[in-house]
Amino acid sequence: MMNNFDTSQQKIVPALEARYQQKDLPEEYVGNPLIEALPGLLPDSKVVQALREKPDFREAERYVEAHIRIHYLQRLTWQFFQPMKQHMLIWQYLALNIRQGYIQRNPLDVNNIELANELYAAGMEGRDPKYRRPRMPLPKGLAIIGVSGVGKSTSMEKMLQLFPQVIQHREYHGKELEMKQIVWMKLDCSHNGSERGFCLSFLNQIDRLVGTHYFETYEKRATVDKLLNIMHRIAVAYSIGIICIDEIQHLAGSRNGTDKLLNFFVTMENMIGVPVILMGTPAANALFQSEFRQARRVCTHGAVIWEPLGWDESVANSEWEMFLSRMWNYQWIQQPVKLDVSFTKVMHQETQGIEALTVILFILLQEKAILSGRETFSLSDITDIARHDMKIVQPMLDALRSKDEQKLAAYQDIFSGYITDFYSRRSSEKIETSRKKQPINELIDYLTELDFYPEKAEKAAQKVLELYPNESKAVHIQKALELLQQEDQSKEH
Repeated sequence: MMNNFDTSQQKIVPALEARYQQKDLPEEYVGNPLIEALPGLLPDSKVVQALREKPDFREAERYVEAHIRIHYLQRLTWQFFQPMKQHMLIWQYLALNIRQGYIQRNPLDVNNIELANELYAAGMEGRDPKYRRPRMPLPKGLAIIGVSGVGKSTSMEKMLQLFPQVIQHREYHGKELEMKQIVWMKLDCSHNGSERGFCLSFLNQIDRLVGTHYFETYEKRATVDKLLNIMHRIAVAYSIGIICIDEIQHLAGSRNGTDKLLNFFVTMENMIGVPVILMGTPAANALFQSEFRQARRVCTHGAVIWEPLGWDESVANSEWEMFLSRMWNYQWIQQPVKLDVSFTKVMHQETQGIEALTVILFILLQEKAILSGRETFSLSDITDIARHDMKIVQPMLDALRSKDEQKLAAYQDIFSGYITDFYSRRSSEKIETSRKKQPINELIDYLTELDFYPEKAEKAAQKVLELYPNESKAVHIQKALELLQQEDQSKEH
């Protein structure tokens, strides 16, 4: 079997050295190093602050040359993130269920160690455990279903990253505790819904997290049953806190059968105590029909339907208005457009409240305005650009407008492909921009393009970077031009 995993140059994720804190923890969490090593319990305001991202932006950048400003626009694709109520609901789920799952897995509890060994033995031998856990809180699985582009994957990654991924324990209050703790894992289902492919992806990520060689050992010959047993053992050995499985709709469309994998997810929760999050598009709904009872058992917490941002003109201060107003601040055009109810309405009509499409449309509007020399855009521009430059997703948007779930499911691949392609192109542009010359050479090149002599350009660039080392590229250009202009004026006098 061919695989897509290149392990030859794989770097190991650095582990965070455990530091334990008991302050403000409920008493059932105290004395458990797996919980005490996690960040403290955060109020919502701190979570919002930690999640929010604002693009680098200075008004002076609006007056930089057009070919440079086009690159500034791309910051919106990777530096802009606005937390919403949906994020806070899922954050509360993460913060609660990771800790609840660890209550029954305290590595200092002799009974837990004995039970872990029995669970592993039972799994390897294909039998039921001889005894089960005493009554304790069980973590609850969750399903998150939403159309492509509403931000499920990006949001989940940002929220998971508020936790360290790997923690190295060495000593807990004088007791030796040499172990690595994997707090979270996020995996994607392969496009063909292969159980074996998923298992190998799991092992490959474990190797990357803790420096093991499971993938190389089991890649070629191990059966799915063998791989699942190894994964059970790993979940126990490394105290995995939560597993998030994205693109679950591929599993729903698999012809290979999914019972073993779904049973594995159930076992993770009920026997080992690892909560599982299943994420996917509406095409994953097939998993939750009667013939897939295991999938419903996984999602004991229920399902979050992650809908696009709605808008009703009669409702003030909606989330759509908040999202749009925050994004609207980042205009690199020289005649910024003021956001009013007309723009709010048309932007929603053309994107149906899907955040990723809204960002794409906003970038395209500014690109056209800059490249055409108009330096602004109108209501009609929004409609024209949406229908022309985003033509490929119009069937999907029409399906959203119709509220027809079957139509939505039919267009998932087109829709997600368009968004992925747009952001990957922008990501490449970002990388290319980051590989440009050193700031002084870049500034010299810019000035010489404006017909300043190279010697004068170099002298001005050196002086500006010396006087303003921490300022932006736009400020460097502005100061250099002022300096050269002053020199020319002084010569005239």
